[in-house]
Amino acid sequence: MMDALTDEEGRLCAIYRYGIPQTDMSEAMDRIAKVAMAATGTPIAAVSIIDRQQQIFMALRGAQSGPIPREESLCAMMIGKRRPLIVADTHEQDHFSKARLVKDQPHVRAYLGVPIISPDGYHLGTVSIADVEPRMFSEANVTALVNLAALAMEHISTHQPDAFDFATGALTRHRFQANVEREFARAKRYERPATLVFLDIDKFNEINTAIGHEMGDEVLKAVANRCKEVTRVCDSFGRIGGEAFGLLLPETMPYEASQCAERIREDINKLRFRTEKGVLSITASFGVAALTRELNSAMQWFAQADIAMFGAKRAGRNCVVFAPPLDAEDAQPSEGQAAAGGARANIH
Repeated sequence: MMDALTDEEGRLCAIYRYGIPQTDMSEAMDRIAKVAMAATGTPIAAVSIIDRQQQIFMALRGAQSGPIPREESLCAMMIGKRRPLIVADTHEQDHFSKARLVKDQPHVRAYLGVPIISPDGYHLGTVSIADVEPRMFSEANVTALVNLAALAMEHISTHQPDAFDFATGALTRHRFQANVEREFARAKRYERPATLVFLDIDKFNEINTAIGHEMGDEVLKAVANRCKEVTRVCDSFGRIGGEAFGLLLPETMPYEASQCAERIREDINKLRFRTEKGVLSITASFGVAALTRELNSAMQWFAQADIAMFGAKRAGRNCVVFAPPLDAEDAQPSEGQAAAGGARANIH
């Protein structure tokens, strides 16, 4: 089993599983930052989440900042560690002086950060304090932040939505389908564009057999994370089957959706997994289904996306295929459409 400290894909899945940053926890996290300032006598405090590319502030007091790239983040330097980061003077070491909040306003000179650790050991983010003057931090300061980090994790855990798949952080199939039904009704009513994209990891059953289920889970996590990283706030990303995922893209034309799918396909092609049998690369097949006037139900739209993905498998895999036009006689979903997922499962 992979160590939670070094399992970056698992760490990112844990962040998504807790609904971060979509779930609004700003009020509670702001209270934690406020208490951190009062307990330590520092002018700056923050509660942050660190994703693959940046530090995202759930709360920030005493300074102003948007997301910070990981390479410029003091908090991100703690990823992979379970101990606090204590910096009495950021000007004493070059790698600290290059941090965004050190070289720019508010010009941080002293920093103390404590990791927010999930119950299964993943480092989600930090509770931190800072000063604009060099200073030594006491053991009491560290203890205060350790307790506040535990409080932050407790709050995150109690607000964990039951709509997320534990293994990948994607929406469950049930919740994803509910979102598709809502978007179908909204887009139909207001005559707005929307597109569904389904993808399936090619030959995943063979991969699982060859490298084992534990490594197979790492493949699922990595693919899910690549998909999640390209979604907008208004989009939905769900796990619709064992190795199949869906993207719901409101206000998106089919060509735009195909570009999104192509980007994800290329990102998946670049993934590499080190196994006992060598380096593994993977591919995925994509189906794109626009919400058209001919569609009479969300179920039919769902089936069209599945048929398109099935078509990508038949076209040789590792490609993006559009759903075929829906004839008038197909206005009601046929038995074949409803069973498309079962037929697809035999091709992989």
